Amino acid sequence: MKKPTQTRRRWLYVAVAAAVVSIASVVVVSFFPEQEKSLRRQIRTSVERAFPQQAAQVAESYGLTLHGDAPGFAAQPDPAAPSVVLVHGLDDPGKVWMNLAPVLADQRINVWQLDYPNDQQIEDSARFFHDQLKRLTRRGIEQVAVVAHSMGGLVSREMLTNPRIAYATAADGAAAPRVVALIMVGTPNQGSEFARFRVLGEIRDQWASFLHGRGHILRGILDGAGEAKIDLLPGSRFLTTLNERPHPQGVNMLSIAGNISPWDDRDIDRLVNSMREQLPAVGQDKLAGLGALLRSMGDGLGDGLVTVESTRLEGVEHRTVSGTHLSMIRNVSVQSDRVPPAVPLIVRYLTAKLSI
Repeated sequence: MKKPTQTRRRWLYVAVAAAVVSIASVVVVSFFPEQEKSLRRQIRTSVERAFPQQAAQVAESYGLTLHGDAPGFAAQPDPAAPSVVLVHGLDDPGKVWMNLAPVLADQRINVWQLDYPNDQQIEDSARFFHDQLKRLTRRGIEQVAVVAHSMGGLVSREMLTNPRIAYATAADGAAAPRVVALIMVGTPNQGSEFARFRVLGEIRDQWASFLHGRGHILRGILDGAGEAKIDLLPGSRFLTTLNERPHPQGVNMLSIAGNISPWDDRDIDRLVNSMREQLPAVGQDKLAGLGALLRSMGDGLGDGLVTVESTRLEGVEHRTVSGTHLSMIRNVSVQSDRVPPAVPLIVRYLTAKLSI
């Protein structure tokens, strides 16, 4: 019993720190979301223009990587084998696929991992994904399945359905591989309030990049200045537009949700009381609904960051597994022999749709 308690406390410390550091942003985005998004994009664009060499250096670290090899398409995929593209979410340091990628590779699948500037607005990330897919066509890949975690599902849906990106036209003309399946894991299709508190996720992302030799003093801005968090908020202009479009034709879709929260009622009360003591007066009114929000993530209703209802899409097959936002798809340690519950579900679905 001691270990789960310590884990819940760490979640609480993270939540308190994130709330205190980003409270000013929370207040601003509540009233002026699109204005903040525009300002953040202007900041990123200005930095790119002021530091073109550094921007190019950071850009080189993004792209599709064949699992088990260095970036830059150094390895040769097997054109006769099925291909799966893995798309991570917001501020993910790359560990989310640590359990799934090896399992898929063992099935004789070309496993491609997309790394992209995920803090930018989601439409920009979708355009980048589209450009990378066209590179796969030039390497003899004619069709792919996509597995996306969290915000990666929104990036994928935007890429497939945005008429300005015109994926369908590219696929029909054999300029891009045909996407035959899209599996979304913990994707907030209806948004997530926790997008407001993304500051510590960004710190984790940049630290991981530094440890892997991709660190740069400007990377925290060049990978996006936080525009994505505006798109992720419930009722955002981006989500409203995306959800009004029809689903992509010819794409089998599955949405997987986790239904265990890392905190209980006592943890939530402790968090709210702690924040009440530390936050300035301007942020106190935001605490009124915080307890209810956190409780909506638990009691079988969510994964700690995204509610089960938020993962649903009309007309899309939906499954739930036992796990939090991360534990349903990966383990904490590489030494663990635990099988994350979403992994076998994903493998079975891909086996059926790709005829492996």
